[in-house]
This record gives sequence, structure tokens and C-alpha cells, in this order.
Amino acid sequence: MTIDTRPRRHPYTARHNTYPSPGHSLKPATHEIARLDLAPAGPTGEVAPAVTTPAVSTDRELYVDPTSPWAFLAHLRLSAAANEGDEPSWAVVQRWTTIPFTGQRGPSPERDQLREELAAVRAAAQDGEELPDDIPAVLPNPRPVLAAYAEAVDLGVGPAVRDRLLRAYWLEGLDIGSPDVLRNILPPLIVGAATLCTGDPRREFGYLVSPQREPLTNQAYHQLKRWQERWTDLGQPGPLALVDSDGAVHTGVKALTT
Repeated sequence: MTIDTRPRRHPYTARHNTYPSPGHSLKPATHEIARLDLAPAGPTGEVAPAVTTPAVSTDRELYVDPTSPWAFLAHLRLSAAANEGDEPSWAVVQRWTTIPFTGQRGPSPERDQLREELAAVRAAAQDGEELPDDIPAVLPNPRPVLAAYAEAVDLGVGPAVRDRLLRAYWLEGLDIGSPDVLRNILPPLIVGAATLCTGDPRREFGYLVSPQREPLTNQAYHQLKRWQERWTDLGQPGPLALVDSDGAVHTGVKALTT
């Protein structure tokens, strides 16, 4: 008798005749996440995602640097509001950085800045909001993270991918700026057992970032550009800023209490 000691196969690995690597588990996350199932192709041949995502408020927009601890606190705090259909629309932005595309290890001004932000975030946290004691070992370049989220929004799985990215970085310490890491942790959120062959690498394989760490589609590229331009027009108000229905801008912890 042969005993198979390989891990149980996820629909993604079964579809592509692969097994998850030892370093990245494809077990379902313990927290609730939305998953993507694809509807039949329409008359134009385009396959539209059929997924239930939390309703968002169209008159409020939250500008977030997803590599900042403020982003993780905002995600934890606003997830309850999302269940009530009152979550603002998320727009991810990139602050000026010297972090290389391959990430940054060791002492640096960015690391000192993030530690200061984490201390402020921990002071603002409420009961039940789980936050790390220190920042991860590798600081990712923000561009691949933004690219992955923009592609996920285009596919209709923005909240699920945002949740996975933030938890992978702040709770698991993974380098979410690495395309290899992204190609291990994101496909289970995108590729299902009934996924159709469409020629779209995002839907077939769960790939959201190119090897050059850029978006794969023009839609995601221009969405990132629009978010960045609107944030710049506001004066680049930090890693977390909420623009409410009256046009007022609230930053930091005030963005989470408005």
C-alpha cells in the first residue's frame, strides 16, 4: 500500500496538476473571505465574475498605503462597517520611497518610520484588533502590492485579496512585494474548481502581478494612476485619509472614527 503524504489538493492545484510548495500553505484561511466563481460567458464571450462582495459607500473614499500599519488597522476596523454596507471605497496609493523592488532588509529610515506608525496604530487599536508587536523583517516595495489589489478590484475580489495581503504581511511576515509570494497566496481566492479557460492568466492561474512587479492589464494600470492623481491633488495627506461626502479630509485615527 502506498501512503500519499502530500498535502490535500486545493481546486487550484488540482486544476493545474500541481501541489502547494512547503513554504506556502493553500489551506483555507480561518477568517471569512469572499471567493470567486465565474459565471457562464456572455454574448460577447467575456466571462464576468459572479461574486458577492461587501457593499461600499460610493460617496466616501479611503486613500491607503497598503504597506503601512494604518492600512491593517483600517481593514480591521472597517470590516464591521462593510457588513452593514457602509464601508468607504478603498483607493491604494504609494508614498515616496527608496525601498528597492526586491524589498528592504536591515536598518533604514523607512523602517524607523514604520515603527513610529505602528506605535501610533497600536495606541489607537480597540479591543479585539490584533496587531503585531513589530514590523516584518522585509519591507516590500509598494508597487507590486498596489498592482495586485488593483487587478483584484477589476476582477471583483478586492476585499478578499486585500484581507489576504494585509494578514500575510502583518501577521505572517511574508514579503508581499514578491511576485513569487503573491503567486502562492492569491490563486486560491481567484481560481475555483469551475473556473473556465478564458486565456486570462488572472482568472486561470490567479496571477495578478507581472514578473516586473507591474499590473497585468491596462484597466488596473489606469486605475492606480487615477487613485494616485486624486491623492496627490489632495496634497498627499499621509498613509490613511478619508474623504467624506462633503469633501472634508480626515487623516490617521480620525479617518476611522468619522
